[in-house]
Amino acid sequence: MASSSVFQSLLRLTKHSTIYGIGHVLSKSFVVLLLPIHTNFINKFEYGIATQLFSFLAIVGVFYSYGLNSAFIQFYIQGKNQKEKDKFFSTAFLTTVLTSLVFSVLLFLLKDNISELLFGSVIYSYLLIYSIGILAVDALVILAFNILRADEMSWSFTFLSVANVALNLILNVLFVAYYSWGVKGIFLANLISSSVLLLMLIPVILKHLYIKINFQKLKRMLKFGLPFVPAIISIALINSIDRFYIKSFLGMEAAGTYGAGYKLGLIVRLFINAFQFAWLPFFMATAKEEFAKEIFSKILTYFALICSFIFLAVTMYVDKIVRLNIFGFTIFGEEYWGSTQIVPAVLIAYIAYGFYLNFMVGIYIKEKTKYLILITGIGALINVIGNIVLIPVIELIGAAVTTAISYICMAMMIYFFSQKYYPIKYEFLRIIKIIALSAMIFVSYSCFNLPYSTITKLLLLILYLFILYFSGFFSQVEINRIKGLLKK
Repeated sequence: MASSSVFQSLLRLTKHSTIYGIGHVLSKSFVVLLLPIHTNFINKFEYGIATQLFSFLAIVGVFYSYGLNSAFIQFYIQGKNQKEKDKFFSTAFLTTVLTSLVFSVLLFLLKDNISELLFGSVIYSYLLIYSIGILAVDALVILAFNILRADEMSWSFTFLSVANVALNLILNVLFVAYYSWGVKGIFLANLISSSVLLLMLIPVILKHLYIKINFQKLKRMLKFGLPFVPAIISIALINSIDRFYIKSFLGMEAAGTYGAGYKLGLIVRLFINAFQFAWLPFFMATAKEEFAKEIFSKILTYFALICSFIFLAVTMYVDKIVRLNIFGFTIFGEEYWGSTQIVPAVLIAYIAYGFYLNFMVGIYIKEKTKYLILITGIGALINVIGNIVLIPVIELIGAAVTTAISYICMAMMIYFFSQKYYPIKYEFLRIIKIIALSAMIFVSYSCFNLPYSTITKLLLLILYLFILYFSGFFSQVEINRIKGLLKK
């Protein structure tokens, strides 16, 4: 009975993760098409400008939401009835509208100073005007999207996500490739596509909106959400601050190369994102079930297995992928090919963040979000020190390795605190098997010049799965369940 309940819950999570995944695969497929546009029509210096500004937006965007988006979905899911749920949404939405207006005016007044700080010149200050619009619109879009997530409307979420990215791609082709507007075209395309997405979400917003702020509910959400602000800022710093150090130590062109290389972690990232979108509403709802802890344990094992396979596949073929020629253009412009050196470390960083998400169950369920400040703060400090020490020595690889180390440390810390309040018996022996075997396969094709490289690597991938199967990694119950699912 327990195994049946666990398997059904896994199927439910898999269903929504798969739908989100389909959306992300389609969305990121369009993003992949942006790479040849950006790396063939924009030089490394201008792409460095874009990388710097996107990193700045990632940090400032935290202040536009200030934890309300995280708190809103928590209380919306737990709402006793739809009216109470809508009051939480209305309060979060209207408050975000007001505060976004204040932040936007402030940034507009400081745009020249910020441009000077980021780029060493006021020439690009006009880009900050586009960026202000992107920040304000995205803050509202996230809240509306969270309703779709909370109500498990994964198909609607997927359709809107794909439509948004498709429009962004079309506008990039028009502005960057056809009109040759360079970095300006990137941000103008983002602003227009985000604005259209917000318009498409208006029916969802109006359906749940009361024109009234409930200050009691606002107080509850801020009490829960504000501790997320330093935590999310720390994560934004970990994801972004290396670009600023690279610019400082190695120059703007190196920042452009690094930014392009980071996007090669796309496949792991889209899996992590698909999992993340489904994970929060899933574990909040599942926590009440009898076999919740066993479910969470199994999920981590399968998560590690999928991530390991994707890691091996991407690192095997990334150099061939960037050189793939489509209609006379390679996926990456030739001057960006050297960016593949950071890919293994970037993928490990994303996977470590995925473990962090898995381990945060206890922190959320027991509402111990105060620990996130300590955990992410230490992670950010490790990142700052690591960048200062490693970038001058091993350059771009140093920045990527530092990010991976930061997330690994954060995953370890959040595991410790979550276990203290909500102990889960994870299947670490099985996970160690996955990691050890993956490492052996990775070393075999990274350190040795294998004959017939393309075919040999494919055979290694197949061998990886065969070894897991025949080593007794899967239990008989799991094998029978998987076979039954495949038959259906």
